[in-house]
Amino acid sequence: MIAKKYLIKTPRDKAPIASSRLSDRFPNPNITITPQPSGYKGLVVLETPEPLPQEEIRLIPEIEQVVSIETETFNTDLKTISQLCLEIAKQIPDGATFAVRAIRRGNHDFTSKAVEENAGAIILGLDKELRVALNDPDYVIKVEIIQEWTGIGLLAGSQINKKKRGKEDSRELTRKVTLVQLAYESKDLRGTKRIGESLGRAAQAFEVKRLVAVMDSPVNSRSLLTFMDGLEEGIESRFALQKRTYGGKIQKVPLQVYELYQMLRSVKTEDSLVIMTDPRGKTLTSISEQLYQALNEAKAIYVFNGSNEGIPPGCFSLADYTIDLAPYITYGTDQAIAASMIGLLNAWHGSITD
Repeated sequence: MIAKKYLIKTPRDKAPIASSRLSDRFPNPNITITPQPSGYKGLVVLETPEPLPQEEIRLIPEIEQVVSIETETFNTDLKTISQLCLEIAKQIPDGATFAVRAIRRGNHDFTSKAVEENAGAIILGLDKELRVALNDPDYVIKVEIIQEWTGIGLLAGSQINKKKRGKEDSRELTRKVTLVQLAYESKDLRGTKRIGESLGRAAQAFEVKRLVAVMDSPVNSRSLLTFMDGLEEGIESRFALQKRTYGGKIQKVPLQVYELYQMLRSVKTEDSLVIMTDPRGKTLTSISEQLYQALNEAKAIYVFNGSNEGIPPGCFSLADYTIDLAPYITYGTDQAIAASMIGLLNAWHGSITD
């Protein structure tokens, strides 16, 4: 007799492995384990005669989430699902916040959003002081639909792994940043293109205000053109990926070209912050408190990175901070943007946490 059912989620190709690990961990002939129900990858249905400790299920690293099914139905329509969600919501204590999260697999005459909106509206009619909180609820009513079957569970909000929970949005900082990158030169034009692509992807990944390629002396035109093409292609490839996968509006990072010394003179204003990266600078930890305050107060931030040649040392006198990101370590030019942005973000987020 089946007394308890769990819907288990894994990476798309890991359901068979998770099923095998579950069989090893719970060697009970009365337990039924079904990987990829109805052919849907990344899912395992676990049916047991008695409840299992979920902390033991989660010890299997292929398993990402366990939904304990509180109620189920094969009458998959909006009205039935909403009524079942209402019954589950009665378990939520007064004064708590909640959200309904529905995932629909198969063909139906309603959408996942319709399930969430209908169920949420009915739950708010309960004689309880419950509030909807879409971003960070105390409880989540999980509606899992697979073809004509619907299973519903109740999870504490803390059980939902959220990438952004309790964190400041890094883009509050990065969207003030202009990256100033010294042009990379090499006789190997394929290498030059690869470096440019990597730097362009990094700049777009951090969604900075703009990227400026600079020269401190005459540059071979073909080498510069190849480098700029690489930057453009890197930005474009990352931007295309962001548009496909991110929610919200994504801005493509503008790309410009300037002369290093003129660029430095033009950005040195009272409300700007100029940062240079160089092994002769100070470590991030030694200036973290001052840097955090400066990052917050600045209306515009300019981060200068060297290339296969560093930033000329005469420029350091116009920098507010010269930072050694990795003492005694020499990292590649293609890592410069990622290293500098992650370093600044760590300093900023670390000071917020402290």
